[in-house]
Amino acid sequence: FDPGRQEQLFQKERQAALRRLFIAGIGMMQVMMYAVPMYLATGDGSMPAWIASMMRWASLVLTLPVVAYSAWPFFLGAWRDLKLRQAGMDVPVALGVGAAFLASVYATLTGEGEVYFDSVSMFVFFLLSGRFLEMGARRKAADAAERLIKLQPAMANRLVAYPDSWNDELVAVSALSLGEHVLIRPGEAVPADGLVEQG
Repeated sequence: FDPGRQEQLFQKERQAALRRLFIAGIGMMQVMMYAVPMYLATGDGSMPAWIASMMRWASLVLTLPVVAYSAWPFFLGAWRDLKLRQAGMDVPVALGVGAAFLASVYATLTGEGEVYFDSVSMFVFFLLSGRFLEMGARRKAADAAERLIKLQPAMANRLVAYPDSWNDELVAVSALSLGEHVLIRPGEAVPADGLVEQG
């Protein structure tokens, strides 16, 4: 275990997650700018067909990076799960995102039906936000566990012939057995559970 390398891997993973989240957030906001006028103009004929078509195409272009880059971990995880013949959380997410995006692309190409580019980008953004927060929580929990492990010493001073002699030898804590005696000098951490017999 190399703490420096582990920290580098975490920072790299965090930066990639932030980039994906940023692209999903920008895409979501821009697509919503096109979706709101289309929702408000539905059915009353106030929006010409060529403007509606242009907004659909613009939404498609803006959603494409969200699906192709930001949602990539979901598709990768779903593919891995399917290869292992199990259905993890990424499988329904990838199916939902992929189906909604393809249905919206079809509606854009044919000019008929509803488009869900705003829902796709928003769904990806909120899922990535949740994963980013989870990553931070996992990191804090791992740091706390690592700090606890560091509190326990790896070595102990075992008394060889107590109480006849105070000669000690340095041994690994894992090598201690029930009934043995250890010497704990002032300021040292206690290596194992036990009873204080002297001192």
